[in-house]
Amino acid sequence: MTNTVGYRDSCVEEINFFTIKHSNHLSMNEKIVEEIEKVPFIRNKKMIDNTDTNVKALQVYNNDIESPTISLLKKWILTIVNDDWITYKISSYWLAKYSKGDYTISHHHIPSSYAFIYFIRSPIGSSPLVFSTSDTIIEPEEGKLIIFPGNLFHHVPKNECDGRIVFSGNIIPDMDSL
Repeated sequence: MTNTVGYRDSCVEEINFFTIKHSNHLSMNEKIVEEIEKVPFIRNKKMIDNTDTNVKALQVYNNDIESPTISLLKKWILTIVNDDWITYKISSYWLAKYSKGDYTISHHHIPSSYAFIYFIRSPIGSSPLVFSTSDTIIEPEEGKLIIFPGNLFHHVPKNECDGRIVFSGNIIPDMDSL
């Protein structure tokens, strides 16, 4: 995998977030779409605490995703956040398929240190990621990864097309590595 130069961005809250595009996203995204073709996505998923998910689209979580390419994507994401001082791990992750009219309610990912979204499919009419308190808009672009603090409220407005696919998750310190 080739290193890709990313850049730091910020929003009105003056909280930094990280934006980077995967250098090999075309072939990676094609492989992901092939590998998840038979994965059983469901709507109205219940969380561990039996509350409704904020994502109002088809989803699949963690161990239900059998994709070697998603495993590579997770490793790439961790190379971006890990440094000499602290090692992180992805504590939970999911895929979401948005059809026309699907959306995500404003929420945060506390107590996670970071959250991320990676755009796999972004057809014309795909909704952006919006940081809710500032209305900072991140336009969807296939291969783009956004990593942001877990306490930052965000949402996805109603989608205007079929076929928007994202990979998202939570990042926490890896206490086993300390």
